[in-house]
Amino acid sequence: MPGFTCCVPGCYNNSYRDRDLRFYTFPKDEEQRKVWLQNISRAGVSGCFSTFKPTTGHRVCSGHFQELEAVEQKDSQLICFPLSIS
Repeated sequence: MPGFTCCVPGCYNNSYRDRDLRFYTFPKDEEQRKVWLQNISRAGVSGCFSTFKPTTGHRVCSGHFQELEAVEQKDSQLICFPLSIS
C-alpha cells in the first residue's frame, strides 16, 4: 500500500486510506525530537520501543495533535508537539 502509516503504537492511520489526516516528520532538533518520542510513548527505557530511532520515513498523523493548535510547518519543522498518550 502506498503512502505513510502513523508510527505511534496502536495507531493504524495511513495516508492512503485516511486522506483527511496529515502526516508529519519528526523534528531535526534533538530536544524537540525527544519530546515527540516521549509524547508518543516511543522513548521507553526498556521494552520493544526503547530502541526506536525515527528516520525520514517515519510519520506521526495529525490525530495526535491538539485540534486547536496551529499545526504548521515552518522551514520543514513542525512547531507544536503531539499529545501525550496515556
